[in-house]
Order: sequence, then structure tokens, then C-alpha cells
Amino acid sequence: MGDDSEWMKLPIDQKCEHKVWKARLNGYEEAIKLFQKIEDEKSPEWSKYLGLMKRFVTDSNAVAQLKGLEAALVYIENAHVAGKTTGEVVSGVVSKVFNQPKAKAKELGMEICMVYIEIEKSEAVQEELLKGLDNKNPKIIVACVETIRKALSEFGSKIITLKPIIKVLPKLFESREKAVRDEAKMLAVEIYKWIRDALRPPLQNINSVQLKDLEEEWVKLPTSAPKQSRFLRSQQDLKVKFEKQQASGADDVDGAEEESVPQIDPYELLEAVEILGKLPKDFYEKIEAKKWQERKEALEALEILLKNPKLENGDFGDLVRALKKVIGKDSNVMLVALAAKCVTGLASGLRKKFGTYACYVVPTILEKFKEKKPQVVQALQEAIDAVFLTTTLQNVTEDVLAVMDNKNPSIKQQASLFLARSFRHCTPSTLPKSLLKPLCAALLKHINDSAPEVRDAAFEALGTAMKVVGEKAVNPFLADVDKLKLDKIKENAEKVDLAGGKKGSSGAEKKDKPAVKAEPAAEVPAKSAGPTKKAAVVKPSGPPKKGKPASAAGAKGKKVTENKEIVETELSIEVCEEKAAVVLPASCMQLLDSSNWKERLASMEEFQRAVEQMDKSDMPCQALVRMLAKKPGWKETNFQVMQMKLHIVGLIAQKGTFSKTSAFVVLDGLVDKIGDVKCGTKAKEGLTAIGEACSLPWTAEQVVSMAFAQKNPKNQAETLNWLSNAMKEFGFAGINVKAFINNVKTALGATNPAIRTAAISLLGIMYLYMGAPLRMFFEDEKPALLAQIDAEFEKMQGQSPPVPFRGAKKGVEQEGEETEEQEEEVGSDVVDLLPRTDISDKITSDLVAKIADKNWKIRKEGLDELAAVINEAKFILPSIGEVPIALKARLNDSNKILVLQTLTILQQIATAMGSGLKQHVKCLGMNIITVLGDSKSNVRAAAMTTLNAWVEQTGMKEWLEGEDLSEELKKENPFLRQEVLGWLAEKLPTLRSVSPDLMLCVPYLYACLEDRNGDVRKKAQDALPTFMMHLGYEKMLKATGKLKTASKDQVVGMLEKARAVMPPVPAAPAKAGAKSGAAALKTVAGSAKSQSVSDDSGICVPDAKADMKKGKPAGAAAKGRTASQDCNDGMGMDNSLSKPNKLSKGKQSKQVLLIQTWKKGKDLST
Repeated sequence: MGDDSEWMKLPIDQKCEHKVWKARLNGYEEAIKLFQKIEDEKSPEWSKYLGLMKRFVTDSNAVAQLKGLEAALVYIENAHVAGKTTGEVVSGVVSKVFNQPKAKAKELGMEICMVYIEIEKSEAVQEELLKGLDNKNPKIIVACVETIRKALSEFGSKIITLKPIIKVLPKLFESREKAVRDEAKMLAVEIYKWIRDALRPPLQNINSVQLKDLEEEWVKLPTSAPKQSRFLRSQQDLKVKFEKQQASGADDVDGAEEESVPQIDPYELLEAVEILGKLPKDFYEKIEAKKWQERKEALEALEILLKNPKLENGDFGDLVRALKKVIGKDSNVMLVALAAKCVTGLASGLRKKFGTYACYVVPTILEKFKEKKPQVVQALQEAIDAVFLTTTLQNVTEDVLAVMDNKNPSIKQQASLFLARSFRHCTPSTLPKSLLKPLCAALLKHINDSAPEVRDAAFEALGTAMKVVGEKAVNPFLADVDKLKLDKIKENAEKVDLAGGKKGSSGAEKKDKPAVKAEPAAEVPAKSAGPTKKAAVVKPSGPPKKGKPASAAGAKGKKVTENKEIVETELSIEVCEEKAAVVLPASCMQLLDSSNWKERLASMEEFQRAVEQMDKSDMPCQALVRMLAKKPGWKETNFQVMQMKLHIVGLIAQKGTFSKTSAFVVLDGLVDKIGDVKCGTKAKEGLTAIGEACSLPWTAEQVVSMAFAQKNPKNQAETLNWLSNAMKEFGFAGINVKAFINNVKTALGATNPAIRTAAISLLGIMYLYMGAPLRMFFEDEKPALLAQIDAEFEKMQGQSPPVPFRGAKKGVEQEGEETEEQEEEVGSDVVDLLPRTDISDKITSDLVAKIADKNWKIRKEGLDELAAVINEAKFILPSIGEVPIALKARLNDSNKILVLQTLTILQQIATAMGSGLKQHVKCLGMNIITVLGDSKSNVRAAAMTTLNAWVEQTGMKEWLEGEDLSEELKKENPFLRQEVLGWLAEKLPTLRSVSPDLMLCVPYLYACLEDRNGDVRKKAQDALPTFMMHLGYEKMLKATGKLKTASKDQVVGMLEKARAVMPPVPAAPAKAGAKSGAAALKTVAGSAKSQSVSDDSGICVPDAKADMKKGKPAGAAAKGRTASQDCNDGMGMDNSLSKPNKLSKGKQSKQVLLIQTWKKGKDLST
């Protein structure tokens, strides 16, 4: 085509793809003019050129290419649809522009990349530039590195992702081309500006000369943090701010800019190293060898492998088991220290992935603190601190509490010091009252220990806890601590420096040295916490009793501090007489001990009138009750006088400032008369008044213990009757359940039928509040008696606890969230009070070996034995030895019968262990989710039933934390994905809040939306609104930025639809303060009649009445049922036996699961 006139008439877009280079050049020029004229960035004109952009930058003619690059730059800057061309255009720039000899072409190519980053396409640009580093042409490599460096310099490390860049840096330093190495050096210097020393570990293996050159360059850099100088379209406000700064030359916002630079964890920049395959072939034989030298060889070989700061995840169960054995049983302390160092390396290299094994090694390390040698103690400290960073305080609390009463002072000291170091990594939310309460109770015993090092360690731990959660939160647990000790705790709190940069006074951690590799925030064991001299040990008094009023959440949290319990010293009889004489008539005082009953009666009448007329501030309660107790006192023979006395006791308790000291004066007399036909009513009224003055939990405990110390059956029966009535009048909050149950058991064994009847009636009232778990305590009673108890429980079915109307002195206005808190605590305490068995001694190495045997029949035999151990124990402690490792392997068994049997055992464990199951979620629970990917539907159904049984006990929090769930969704298994997404779609709407880690699942959720399997797509669409309700539309929209253009458009459309149907987050439970404490309790009780949702576990609770009508136990693994139906039926299985007023707190479902063990005499799933 020689004649120019032919192509001159063509439209611009056709000119741009013409064969003649002049035509294309002319087309590019005209395109530039056109692009500059279009004012609307969303004009349809832009779309005509979408497919031509790559041609613009890859033109074969150098002259035309320059003009094409200019045109492409204008297009990208102005067109709304330009982002769709990112991948192909940048790819063209890398392959066809960066190799051009003309500097202008290279500059334009780099600027195109920068503009793409400006329009929020940094990931796609970076991906293409990193691909360019594999090009054989060194010019292209140099240009790509230079472009990356320019982008990082201008946009900063918040926009440019450094991890993939740092990953390829060492390779660039190995290049044969000097230009590439020089550019790599400049890039390394630029990266160092942004992340400083975090860059050192990934570059440790480059040539020493190059590293030295880098070190010299790094030293020259200014210490101030660099600032972003070019901004995304979405950062225009920052751009304006930056321009104003530049114009004024001000530095007043440097601090704010520095804060915006993201902190990089060096660990995240490292490549994970696989070490399991590199272990010596004879490692496990050597580590079991009799010669200590061979064991040392094996550990040293492992230690070398563990010097890699980041380890590839794998099955480390056997390795952890071997190290645990060395630490716990090896007689050579040098090997113990070496094994502890290996545990440190393993925990540091795996980080959160080691959390699976944390519960196995922590008890062993704690017990080994009995060693005296400093190097062993220090190695153990570093190991347990490294392990703690991989798990949570909740998961190790049981293990720590188990050793807090150990007779060895070194173990007690090191346990307290470990708690102190662990608390530093906690926040008020990760150190809640439920954890603080038992830990403080244990530490308070230590501050009275005879060994000074134990006391000092306890003070440090309590001080650290106070610094973390605040004085107000800790004070309820320190109510009985004297001022001197309290001051020492506060002094320790002032010295503490918390992890994460929170303010602390002096350098309490200066003694500490880093324990965890590549973990800058890691707190470490103090060197001073070494072995100590022997000292006399105080006899341990056992674990704290949850029900005990003195320690029950500091008498229920805020109420202790706000109520200010009256403390009164005991007065002598002379002082009491003086005080009474001031307020009582002289004639009254004289006739108190008259031998004539009529005179004593007249004296009582005067006494009553005087009390009725007294002001609260003028009433000397202790003096008055001591006068009443004056001879003949409670041995009064005339019933009229005694009635008056008992009535006056009630008056004094109601009108005066009545203390427990005063109560002790009269309680014995009141209990002695409670069974009297003529005086019993007045005695009960007096006890009720004292209950209002001194709290029912305390009064009831004293009264019941006094009654059962007597031999009078009438008094015992009437005491139980009074308590039944008092519970209805006062409510159940704070009641010492365990103490009463022991007395009730005594009463049930009494020969007097009135006592047994009263005890059964009391159980009926307690059942209203406690529900099904109450029966657990009486399983061993005779069948006839058990039948009577069951009959009493049946009477209570469908009834709500009566509205409490006493206890008003505490102030109904205080009963806001406290009531809610107490209700929850009652439910959880009831479950915790169940007698649990430690089965760890029965989990022998032979049993574990059987479960892991090569012969499936022997494996089955091992599983049968384990099931028998759990069945026999009924309720177990969380310490179950090596069971989790053994069962984890069986969930992947090739024999599906054994997989099903393992799932059945896991359901047994859930029912038997209760809330203690939480610490096994990461190490064992997550493997249940893996079984949801099985190809057989019956196995998946059993796995879902097991999963729901676990969630009943643990709640959802632990399942959503960390990256374990996202790792499961990452597996491209359609069965697994549809089951997990369906499960999440069911559970998420019931939760009020979730872990931010749920965001890690979003990329895989988006992948599932486009899965080839229709069922997976359907489940993903169902789950999308439930994810959005917690994460928010904006976050989820932003997460689509990494998707391909076609995928992004489709997903964004689905997000818009999901936004319209997004369920609301469940509201917080109504506070009692809005109406009254009584009204709140009524609401809680009433909620038993309708379906409710647990805000902490996310478990649906079905309508109890509906289940009663059905009259059939709906098995959790019922055939032909969906997973959600299985869950619902499993929870509604025996609601007829459990209808407490805690349904709105999500406790009902836990109680139903617990009740099934004794009711059916077999496992939940059968």
C-alpha cells in the first residue's frame, strides 16, 4: 500500500493496528489528541481501545513504539477501564520496551508501570516485573529491578509487597552480570531503608564481600524513616497533606508518617525449610539408645537442622514425643538442656503451627523445673517461653495450675515466673476474668509461701497481671490480701514493661534475653529466675473451689467493690454492754436476765420498741445481738420471749449495718430453733434478714454447715426447706453449689424421711437454675432414691425460676451487666464442678503403641481400650497424655471403620471433657475438619456430628483463630469445601464477633465462588453474606484486588447481591439495669420458651417444647439428615430434662450433651 491517502481515511483505532508503521504512528498521534479531549473517564470511547493497548507498547517500529508508549500512558492516566489491561501491557513493556536501546522508551515504560500502581494495580505490576527477572536478557533484568526500586522508593513498603522481592534478591546477587549485581545492591539498600534489620536474615547467605559492601551502605543511611512521595488515587488526602508539607518545609508530622510505615516481621520474609526428611535415618533409634553419647549425637544433629529460623510444616508428632521423653525422663541433665533447646528451635521455627504440640510439652517442662542447674533451668525457660508464643494462655492454664501446689519450691517459683512472662504478652481481652480468677487464687497461696523466692515470683506475676488488666479488674481477687502485700504487688506492677510497646516503668525485662529466633517482640525468661536453695514448703491446700463465696469471682466481680462488705472487729461483752446501755432503756437492760419470764417478755417488748425507733447510724448491731444472747440467751425456755428475741434479730439485721461478726453471734441460736414448732417461723425470718444483710451465699453456707453439725433431724429438714425458699426469693447467683451438694448427699442418706424429702425438694429448686448437669452428682445413689429425684425434676419441667425479689440492699441499679455475668458464671461453674478424673495414667505407652500398630485389628483393639477408659471415667480432665497424637493419626486411617470409631471416641471426649476441650482444638479438633473431605458420605456425616459436638463445648472462637481453617479451605477438595462452607454459613450468623483471622479464608471463599463443582459454588454463595456481616463489605471488596479481571467482576457482582441479604450481627443481651434486676432474670428465664442463640459459642438452641412434643431422641448422626439438622437434633435431644434459665447464654446445649452420658449409658453418636 504505497498511497498514504488510503489509510488516512481510516478511523483512529484501525490506523493503530495498520500494517504500515507510518499509519500506526499517525494513529497513535491522533489517539493522544483524542484521549486528551475525552473528559468523562467512563466514556464508552475508552472501551474501543482496550484490546489495542498491548499493541501500543509492543510496536515493532522503534519510532512508532515511542509514540505508542506516550498514547498508552495518556490512556492509562485517564480511562476508567485501564486497569483491565495491566497484565498484558506491563508484560509487553517488560519484554519489548526494557530491551530497547533508547533511554526514552525505558523511561516511558517505567512511568507506565508507576501509573498502573497509582490506579491500584500494584500486585499485577509487581507480578509481571518479578517474572521479568527470569528473562535471559540482562538489560531486561536490570530495568525490572530498577523499576521495582523506583516503585518502592516512591510508593513505600505499604503499597509494594516486599516478601516476594526479598525472596529473589539472593539470586540477583549471584548473577554473572555486574550490572544486575549493582542494581540488586541498590535495591537492597532501598529495601533496608523501609524495614531495617528485618532484611538481614534473608541475606545472611550471600557472598561475604557483597554482604560487607551492603553493611557499609546501610550504615550511611539516615536513621529517620523514609516517606511515601507518590500516592494512589485513593490516597489523595495524603497527597495534599504531603504537598503542603513540602511547600512549608514543616516536619511536624514526621511522627505520624513514621507510624504509617508498616512493621515487617523478619520471619515472614524467610523461606521455610523442610527438616523432617533431613533427619538422620537412625535418629529415632539413637535417641532411644542406652548410651548417652548416642542420644547426644541424635540431638546435636537435630539442633543443627533447627538453626533454620523458619521451618516447613509437617507431622512433627513423633519428634515432639521423642524430645518430650528426653526432657521428662533422661537422667543426663546435659541432654535435658539440649532437648529443651531443640524444643525452642522447633517452636520458634514453626511458630503458630507448633501450637498443635504445645499441650504435650508444657506439663513436662513445668515438672522438670525441679532441676537445680542454672543452664538446664535457663534452657527450660527459653523452651516454655517459645512454646507459649505458639499457643494461648487459656490452653496452658490447666497445666500451670496443676503444678502450682507442687511441694518443690523451684517448680512453684518457675511456674509463677512463667506466668509473669506470659502475662506480658496478654491484653485485657486475652486475660479475661475466667482465667484470672483461678490463676490469682493459686498465686495468692504463693505470696504466703515459706520460701522467699516463691513469694517474690508470685508478687511479680500478680503485679504483671495488674499491669495488663488494670487494678480494678484484679482487686476483686485480692480482697483478703493485707495492705503490705498489696503494696508489693502494686510496686511490681509499676516495674513491668509489657510486650508490644505498652508503657511500663522500670526495666523489669532488662534481665531477659531473646528466646525466640526472628521474633522481635519475644519476652524471655529472666536469668535471675534460676534454681534456689531448699526451703520449708507450705502444705498445699488444693485447687481453688469455684463455688466458694469468698473467692467466687471476688463475690461476683464488681459487687464486692461496690458493696463494700462490712468488716467489724469482735467486741468484748463489757464494751457491748456500754454501747447497748446508751441506746436501750435502763429497765430493759436490767430485766434481760430476770428469772421471771413475764419480766423478760416486758424487757423484750421495750427492746423491740427501742430498735424500731433507732436510726441506722445509731444502731450498735453487735452490741444489741450480744445482749440478746446474754443468759439465758438462746436457751430461753419461754416460747413467747424466744419469739420476740428472734423477731428482734430480724429487725436489727434489716434496719442496722449488720456484719458477719454480728451474724456469727446469732446464727447458732437461730439454727437451733429453726425446727421448733412455735419459734421456727421467726427463726427462718431472722435467717432471711441476715441473708439480705450479709448475702445469701455466705449465710446459707454457714447455716447448712451448722445444721448438719447437729444431730437434730427436725432442724436439718427445716434448714433445707428454708434454703429452698431462700433460693426462690434471692435467686441463685453466687451460691456455693459444691458445698450444698455434699450436704444434700448427706441428707439423702439420712434415716429420717423428712430430711430426705426436704433434700429432694431443694434439688428440685436447684434444678430450675442448674438444669440437667445437677443429676450428674447423684448417679451413685440407690435406684429408688434416684427415681424420686427424677420425679422431682420432672415436676420442674417447663417451669421458669421465680423472679428474685430479695437482696435489694445490694442495689438493683448495680445489676446491669453484672447479672448477665453472674448468670453465665453459674452455668459454667456448674459444669466445672462435675467431678472429673485424670486418665493420663491410664494412657500407657503400650496403649498408644497399639493405636499406632500396623495391624488394623490391633489398632481397633487399642481404640476399644481407650473408649473403655473414657467410658469408665465418665468425666475427664484435659490432661489426656499422648491421646491427641494417636487419634490424629487414626483420623487419616486407610480403614474407614477405624476412622468412624475414632470420630465416635472424639465425641465421647467432647462430652466427657467439657470446656477443657478448648486446649485441644488446634492439636486435634482441626483434624476433624480434614475428615469432612472424605469421599464417603457416612464418614463426612460422622465428622460433622463430631465437629458440632466439639463446638458445643468450646464455642467457635478457637476454631476461627489462626490460619488453620484457611489452610483447610485452601485444599482443592470439593467435599471438604462444601461441608466447611456450609458449616460456617450456619455458625457465623449466630456470633456477635469473630477473630480477624477469618479474613484469611476470604481468598479461598472467592475461589470457591468459581469452583467447577456446583455444590461448592452454592455453599460459597450461602456463606458470602455471613462472612460479610463480620468482616464488612469494604474489606471484602478490597480483597478482590488480587483476583484476575474477569474473576473480580464476577465476585464484585456477587458481593453486591450478598450485601443486600447480609444478616445483622446478633444484638448483645439486654442489660438488667434498663428495668430491674428482677426483670432481667425474668427475661433470661423466659427465653427458655423460644429459640435463642449463644453469643459465645454460636450454637443454635431449638425450642424445648417442640422437642418434648416429639418425644423422641433425635440422634446426631440420623440418616438422611443435613449437617445442620444433625446439629439441631443433637442439641435438642433431651431438652425435656434440662430447661434452666440460662438458655440465652448458650449453656443449655452443653448441659444436654453432658446429660446424655448418664441417661443413655452410651456415647452421643450411637
